[in-house]
Amino acid sequence: MSSSRYQNWCIRDDAPELAVAGIVIFILVIAGLYGLVTLYSKFLLSGMATRVVATGLPIEQIRNVFVQKVAGSTWKIVDDGNPMIAQSPLLTGIRQQIGLEVEQNGGRNMARVTVLRWTEKYGIPNKAYTLRMRLGAFVNEVQRLDPGAQVTEVALKD
Repeated sequence: MSSSRYQNWCIRDDAPELAVAGIVIFILVIAGLYGLVTLYSKFLLSGMATRVVATGLPIEQIRNVFVQKVAGSTWKIVDDGNPMIAQSPLLTGIRQQIGLEVEQNGGRNMARVTVLRWTEKYGIPNKAYTLRMRLGAFVNEVQRLDPGAQVTEVALKD
């Protein structure tokens, strides 16, 4: 047996094409991951969208619902004006704020509940599910008390 026949058995003619294919696959994976992170961030931001509720409930009752459902037992009201502002405790390490503005419009009260303060890490909102949950709890309670309440979502600006 000739040794020259076995010397080049591991050298392939298509090695440059495989290297290019590997680079292309790597770039596609990175682009796909970037796309997923971007979509996830947009999803979280959509959950933090401002809710405008047109209701027949009196202003004091709307404010009480805000205190019960948004502030709850862990957040506190830091401003009792208009807007009324609920804030997360510093213990969680990230300060978040949700505000409630109420005005009368044509015999109905318009309650605008919006996220005033949040933080992001690598372009992704931190604790966005907590904000979504609190906004949703407020809207659900207002709708429970006034089944004729109309809710409109206004997207946050990126």
